[in-house]
Amino acid sequence: MMQLLMAAALAVLACARIPVLRRNRKDTVFVAAVLACGAALLTDPDVYVAVDHAIGGINLARLIMQMLMVLGLWFLRSALLHAVAPGTRNTLLRRSPLLVALGLLVVFFLMVGPTHTTTTWGDEFEGEITGALFSVTGIAFISWVCGEIAVVCFSYLRRLRGTFRRGFTMVGTGCTVGCLTMAMMAYGVIAHALPGVDPLPWMTPDVYHGLELLSIADVGIGLTMTAVAGHRRRVRIARWEKEAFEMVQPIREHALRVAGLQRTLEADDEAPLQDRLHRMIVEIWDAELAAGGDSVLTPEWRAYLLEVERKLDMEHADLHRTS
Repeated sequence: MMQLLMAAALAVLACARIPVLRRNRKDTVFVAAVLACGAALLTDPDVYVAVDHAIGGINLARLIMQMLMVLGLWFLRSALLHAVAPGTRNTLLRRSPLLVALGLLVVFFLMVGPTHTTTTWGDEFEGEITGALFSVTGIAFISWVCGEIAVVCFSYLRRLRGTFRRGFTMVGTGCTVGCLTMAMMAYGVIAHALPGVDPLPWMTPDVYHGLELLSIADVGIGLTMTAVAGHRRRVRIARWEKEAFEMVQPIREHALRVAGLQRTLEADDEAPLQDRLHRMIVEIWDAELAAGGDSVLTPEWRAYLLEVERKLDMEHADLHRTS
């Protein structure tokens, strides 16, 4: 039941990102949520058995589950790093940790040897070094990614405000919980494989699942908050741009008429309203220059146009950062 709750929480996050996906034609957070949802579904024993029987009955679903978890966290990491540094490129060198982790998962899975479908992988295979290495590889990678995301989120907080700040705080908190949970889980696997290492008696499967659900809930709520806040901001900006367009249009017509100029830039009615507004302001300044010493603008109009230009630049920067 706990596994299905985690999958449901991730499905809700994916649904919350659909508007962003439609607008941008792609969304890394959506991909991350879908991959993680698939992994969470496979943690449910009934789903796991059904899927594994369908693909050969050799615990291949275990490998797929681990790889989905690794890929999901990697995509989330990429999305947050891009939000902090938009110029970041996902080059082969930067993808090397992901490629190494996926490669090791495949190698260690093959080294475990022929297996049968089981929902108790830990009890049956983590007592052997190859089974333990397979599990620890995925767990350690997830712990590292969660830790890095937490550091990025908390480092970025000073540049945010309002809902975005609260959303990133929740994402960072959730990833911190996830990092610590995975670290303790890795310790448990090592303790199972090495007789001389004592396990943590209070870290039962229910505790693990509870902490995982808490981590996923925090991250999901935080990312949903930022998505909703971004949508509201875009609606507010669109409303302001429409009002500014209606105010600037008669000013432009007056300026061109007084300066004796025709339209200086070709109109594009299909262009975004922000671009059309910027074009009109450029035409007004051209008319002002053409008028020579006689200004075609009142002081109030000039002040308003300067304020519109300032807000256009500011809103463009905000949208680029939070889209």
